[in-house]
Amino acid sequence: MSTPIEHLEVVVGDDGSVPPVPAAEVARLGARPGEHLRLVRPERPPERRGRKKVRGILVGKIHAEDLLTDEDFAAAKLERIEVAERKYGSLE
Repeated sequence: MSTPIEHLEVVVGDDGSVPPVPAAEVARLGARPGEHLRLVRPERPPERRGRKKVRGILVGKIHAEDLLTDEDFAAAKLERIEVAERKYGSLE
């Protein structure tokens, strides 16, 4: 009966690089200086993490005086309509 092949797990960083592996870890696998090693993907790809939930992340971070009201949005809409009518003429 053969012994299972030992392996070394590394995680590719956000920048695409592989972090340095201590010499003792490489030696544990029987690799010698100057020996070529290869990276092999696992048979099953790692599970993807879901998207970060951002709901409510800004609660309490925006000052009350900076919050826009429905009236502010309505006034801004009317202003944009007036500007467009002056520039392009009325739709009626």
